[in-house]
Amino acid sequence: MPEVIPVCHCGNLAKLNTSWSNDNPGMRFFRCKKFGSRFRKPCQFFSWFDPPLTPHSRIVLLGLLKKVRTLEGARKRERRTWLLVLVIVTVLLFLKA
Repeated sequence: MPEVIPVCHCGNLAKLNTSWSNDNPGMRFFRCKKFGSRFRKPCQFFSWFDPPLTPHSRIVLLGLLKKVRTLEGARKRERRTWLLVLVIVTVLLFLKA
């Protein structure tokens, strides 16, 4: 955890977030909770917490991120399959009774 949390342009403590984009995988950054376009008066405070990644680290993180996304997709599909099986078995048991 950072020793000092920066204060953004609007006077709030900035929030520490983690980027999972392909451009900055796993990199942490500070931003105001009012950052972005969904606020009437958005705060534009943004500051990187981590130093830039080395090319090798970036490749490793992107590979790991791709594996995680693949496994999450497989898990989601498997969960849907089991839910469908449960529904079919429930209907068959209901019709049998």
